Amino acid sequence: MIASLSFHGTTASPHRQIVRKGLMPMMLIALALVASLLILHGQALSAEARNIARIQAIRIAAALPRGASNDVLRVAMAQALARSVPTGRAVLRQDDGGMVVVDSERHLSPRYTLTVRLNTPAGELETISDATSLHERRLAAAFMGLWLVAGILYVFFLCSRMAENESADALRGPRLRVEHALHRRPSATRHTADGEAAALERLLVDLDDIRERHETAMGQAMRLRLHDIARQTRFIEQLGDHFRQPLHALSLFVAGMQPGDDLRQRGVQAQMRSNLTRLGELLDGLLDLARFDAGAIEPEPVPLLAAELFVRQRTATAGDAGRLGVSIHWRGGRTALHGDPALLGELLHRLLISAIASTPHGRVLVAIRRRGDDVRLEVRDNGMGFDPDQQARIFDGLARLPGHPGLGLGLAVARRIADTLGGRIGVRSFPGRGTLYWVSLPGAAGGTPHAPVSVKRFTAL
Repeated sequence: MIASLSFHGTTASPHRQIVRKGLMPMMLIALALVASLLILHGQALSAEARNIARIQAIRIAAALPRGASNDVLRVAMAQALARSVPTGRAVLRQDDGGMVVVDSERHLSPRYTLTVRLNTPAGELETISDATSLHERRLAAAFMGLWLVAGILYVFFLCSRMAENESADALRGPRLRVEHALHRRPSATRHTADGEAAALERLLVDLDDIRERHETAMGQAMRLRLHDIARQTRFIEQLGDHFRQPLHALSLFVAGMQPGDDLRQRGVQAQMRSNLTRLGELLDGLLDLARFDAGAIEPEPVPLLAAELFVRQRTATAGDAGRLGVSIHWRGGRTALHGDPALLGELLHRLLISAIASTPHGRVLVAIRRRGDDVRLEVRDNGMGFDPDQQARIFDGLARLPGHPGLGLGLAVARRIADTLGGRIGVRSFPGRGTLYWVSLPGAAGGTPHAPVSVKRFTAL
């Protein structure tokens, strides 16, 4: 399946992201701090002015003599009021209902005054102070606050413009690369961050449309490929049936011939049998190669023991090994595997047949070893070996090497099997010192399955 990805959606401008997530919270915090500072400063000014007015009222109250007449009280209040500059008027309301009023004749704005009331032995004293300076100090503080707010907004505007320019430069590079990928002529026009984001969004939409068309074409090609594989598989099967029928008939015909005592006829008959066997093996190899190349074979891994493969291959290769006088030894029969028994058996058979053919009257060692989660299969012989320049062609189909019997398609099929199983295959050989075929199968090691096959004689050899 082809993964479906979509580029549709809004490409957010990095400039807006920076402003919304970075600069805007910082600006709001700064404005909140300025507002808090102005409020605290105003409260401090008001508290200071009230404290000064109250201190002056206390001084005036302290200057009042007890039990004095109104004239004496008026003179004492006037003298104390003269020493209290911000206080412009004092009113003493006596307990008997009388009232003594003293005015400093300083102008008091009715809008900006502070009134303080105190209880004295002579009665309730009320002072009225001028608060014009408090108002002016408040205005100065507000003016400074406005300057701070303006500075914060100016810095925010500058940072926003810098972020916009940097975002535009950051988006311009991807936009030019996408235009180049679409085989378009890159536009040299410099846009703002929002313009670059919009241009990049349009390019991504075009890429999404191209991707959808590509996926559609890939899906159609995949369906056609699967159809071709199925057709090739049917053709291979039919071709094999058509070839096998005349070969089988010819084999029966040769087997039924009675040459008698004529040695020449017996030699011809033996050669015919050998060629028919050879032709059948080539046909099987060609059909196997065609199946692997068409992708018609899928592994079906199951738990098994290496001894199960050894038992089958010992029976399958006993005739060739006995005819050529080759002794086969087995190692690692207790190794637990997890793989396709048919493909593993065919892989081992192809390597074993090649080793037997290259080692007349020799010795072949088959070993399966576990390396962590991987499995390594080795087939080693002490035959004639290969030159280094010949080893590069050993897995090619129908390779003919000087001084060696025809390898046919066995090793080519072995390589296809190793590729299908996800492994690697290789060879190491020296002339006159034998050959080592090895196959590494990643993840092919398994637990110990219960198998009825006896492995004693395969592990002791």
